[in-house]
Amino acid sequence: MNRFFVMFLAALAVAPVAVEAQTAGGTSSSVAASRNSLLPGDVVEVQIWREEDLSGEFTVDEDGMVVLPLIGEKSVSGISPQDLRDQLSEDYAVYLQNPSVNVRLLRRITVAGEVRVPGLYTVDATVSLADLIARAGGLTSDGDSDKVTLTRGGQLYSLDLNGATVVGEAGIRSGDRLLVGRRSWLSRNFSSVVGIVSIISNIALIASR
Repeated sequence: MNRFFVMFLAALAVAPVAVEAQTAGGTSSSVAASRNSLLPGDVVEVQIWREEDLSGEFTVDEDGMVVLPLIGEKSVSGISPQDLRDQLSEDYAVYLQNPSVNVRLLRRITVAGEVRVPGLYTVDATVSLADLIARAGGLTSDGDSDKVTLTRGGQLYSLDLNGATVVGEAGIRSGDRLLVGRRSWLSRNFSSVVGIVSIISNIALIASR
């Protein structure tokens, strides 16, 4: 009876996984990591001490420009938040005495699939996928945080994503769409499968007497 039970569960476990791998394999490719640099679609959060009118969140346009109070248009594409902070400290020193400037990079990412509140979220590039999923209301009962795929411009990309993945380090960009997948059929229906196998095993045992 035990051997029949193990063989039955193994057959059920292998089949769904094979289908998922074949589905993803034909459309995946590598993603160039953007890391910790500003790109079109990102949001720059600028905080200047005691200067609330100059502080705020500013979106990087398709040309890699942001429009900042007093300074006006500034090209920021491809530079790090740290470098931008240094540049803005110099720029605002023309208008302010010893300005204290902090800059934070925010990504705008769509979260879909097996989350409770799918939608567009603006998050710090240093947050993990687990934190991002939590902001989307957490997983549904069928969700799996270790099954996350990324699409960009309608194309599916292959990344090693899991709950511990950090948004910026993984090369996830503003405009990307993260799809949280479902747990395997077996894990979602394990208790039912165990019940059915138990019944079948009992019937087989009775029939063999």
